[in-house]
Amino acid sequence: MKPFTWRSIQHTVRDRWRYVLVVFLALCVIAALLMWFVSQGERTTTELLIAGLALAVAATILLVGALDLSAWRVRQITNTVEQIAAGDLEARAPAHGVGDIGALSYAVNSMAERLERQSRKRNRERDRLHTVLHVMTDGVIMLNKHGYVSIINPAAARILNVKSDEALNKSFVQVVKDYRIAEVWLNCIKYNLEQSSTLELANEAYVRIIVTPFLRGAANGYLVLMQDLSHLHRLETVRRDFVSNLSHELRTPLASIKALVDTLRDGAIEDPPAAEHFLERMEIEVDEMTQMVQELLELSRIESGQAPLRLFPTAVSLLVEPVVARLQAQAERASLTLNVVLPPDLPEVMVDADRVRTVILNLVHNAIKFTPPGGYITVSARSVPDTSPEAVVISVADTGIGIPAEDATRIFERFYKADRARSGGGTGLGLAIAKHTVQAHNGHIWVESTENVGSTFSFTLPLVNLPLTKN
Repeated sequence: MKPFTWRSIQHTVRDRWRYVLVVFLALCVIAALLMWFVSQGERTTTELLIAGLALAVAATILLVGALDLSAWRVRQITNTVEQIAAGDLEARAPAHGVGDIGALSYAVNSMAERLERQSRKRNRERDRLHTVLHVMTDGVIMLNKHGYVSIINPAAARILNVKSDEALNKSFVQVVKDYRIAEVWLNCIKYNLEQSSTLELANEAYVRIIVTPFLRGAANGYLVLMQDLSHLHRLETVRRDFVSNLSHELRTPLASIKALVDTLRDGAIEDPPAAEHFLERMEIEVDEMTQMVQELLELSRIESGQAPLRLFPTAVSLLVEPVVARLQAQAERASLTLNVVLPPDLPEVMVDADRVRTVILNLVHNAIKFTPPGGYITVSARSVPDTSPEAVVISVADTGIGIPAEDATRIFERFYKADRARSGGGTGLGLAIAKHTVQAHNGHIWVESTENVGSTFSFTLPLVNLPLTKN
């Protein structure tokens, strides 16, 4: 103990030499005053006691003052530590000297700076996590080990049709309200392994559910991922329908050609009139398939942006009247009345005239095909300055058989035909091409129809002074 005590004394004297020097000098002064007081003459015992008591009190006050100075510095450090513990990481202790208290001050300040850096880093990581969770299209739910929701991002709230604030701190089963999703989580708990399943929810959403324990084990909680596959499911449905429709459209002409070839091979080729008739039928079937392929290629080029538009200011009458004049004879043969209604003050539109005429031609041709004899077809246009952006609306109205309400939203799909029994010829691609052509002009196309009353197809075109968003 002695070496340790001696080193401690040496350390204290070295670090507190100012305090020791002041106390030593003060005690020397007190001793000198006491000697002076005694040397002034005979002193009674009472006087000596009083003088000694006064000098003892002075020495005590001196020592207490020296100790209180150190205690005051310790109280400053204590107060700083309490502020840091309360969350004020910017609090700092006054750092004076190089002694024990100074070293303690430096240590506390160093700890506060380290905690502040860690807190800033943790806040940055939390902000990054919240940003990622907020912008993710996949739903993310974090559960604690008891299965209560600690974090849920907006995508998960949208998929589950719940509010984020209401879902927090509730059990996972209460939030999802679907036993199938809860079963995936329960299997994850049972086997302590990642579990997944693809489900169709009540809102017609196809969702892939993935539940996995945290990397450090299920004791820290579970992560639930919800991938919305509705868009992919719709694309798969469209792809499947496209293949089915294309196969259906090609099967009929191919079967017809095969039958004609077999007939010719069986002896009809020896009959020149019959052979000529069969060859004409084969040519018609081949032309229909060629047209289908050309329209598919054209639709693909429009969708991929490989068919650039040649835009020029064009009068609406130059778009409508040539088409009506071309189909007027066909309408008369079908005993239909084809009218044009164009106001004289229509503004010019910025369009690719040939492509827009193709759209109008397709709409009028369909109107002729699906309107019974004695009906009326009206091609009209009007300006709509109150919309944003301003545009011209071109409409083709007929008094035909109409379109069922359940089919009105799908008639612009490839190969879709509202009623194959009444659809007649055609590839079923005309309206799809019309839709993409109008959209390429930054326009919109729609239909209003009532069965056995008629249909009105309308689309918008931008004015000359309005910029296009697609080229």
